[in-house]
Amino acid sequence: MLEIFKQSFMQTALLGGLITGCLCAYLGVFVILKRIVFIGIALSEISALGLALGLLVGIDPLISASILTFLGIILFWLPFKEKNVSRESLIGFIYAFCAAISVILIAKNPFAQGKGLDLLSGNLLYTSWQDIKILGVVSFFVLIVHLVFFKEFIFVSFDKETAFTTGLRANFIDFLLYLTIGLVISLSMKACGVIFVFASLIIPAMIGLITAKRVGRIFFISCLIASFAVLLGLISSYIWDLPTAPCIVGLYGILFILSLAVKNLFGEG
Repeated sequence: MLEIFKQSFMQTALLGGLITGCLCAYLGVFVILKRIVFIGIALSEISALGLALGLLVGIDPLISASILTFLGIILFWLPFKEKNVSRESLIGFIYAFCAAISVILIAKNPFAQGKGLDLLSGNLLYTSWQDIKILGVVSFFVLIVHLVFFKEFIFVSFDKETAFTTGLRANFIDFLLYLTIGLVISLSMKACGVIFVFASLIIPAMIGLITAKRVGRIFFISCLIASFAVLLGLISSYIWDLPTAPCIVGLYGILFILSLAVKNLFGEG
């Protein structure tokens, strides 16, 4: 069965899926701890809009996606005074608006349609070696940042206010965490699509959090789940000629249900 991966396009799909899946699964733990799940999906759609806009106006879509995502990061990171509009409502508006405009821009762009760009489900099978190189550089940057600031990221994710009172530069640490999340989202969106990126941010981390107590194990399980689902999802999609990203996300869902069932059956033990 592993002979499938002797083909070049399956090798790039596997590498792209593993890198993106593991990065998102790792960062997803912070997303859930900080309770910014809706910001995660909104950033995904902002990035998708950047891709569609870049293809339409003729600039590198990764650059346009990164710029719009960076602007989204600043918007969500800045303090928001809730008067007539709640923060959740604003995030919902941004998500819906960006999703609608992205679909319109792609529908009116023959070049994007010809390239087979699907911002919703993505197409891992179109992943190129250039995409792998870019994801590799991003992975290295995220790895370095998180090695240096890991404890601080955990602190602000659990309790930002307490972190601030201890003298920690909580706002800067918070922004840096947002930046790494946004960077991964924007540079993986082209090949992976909204469904895969968002699901990888949320579901593996959920499984890690319900099956482990120690922080290290939570991150490990999250990345392990993402890797397993990507591998099995690619094999399944190839054998049965199914869309790749939805296969992987479907496996995420099955693994989450199984983990929840095992947790309820055996409890804390």
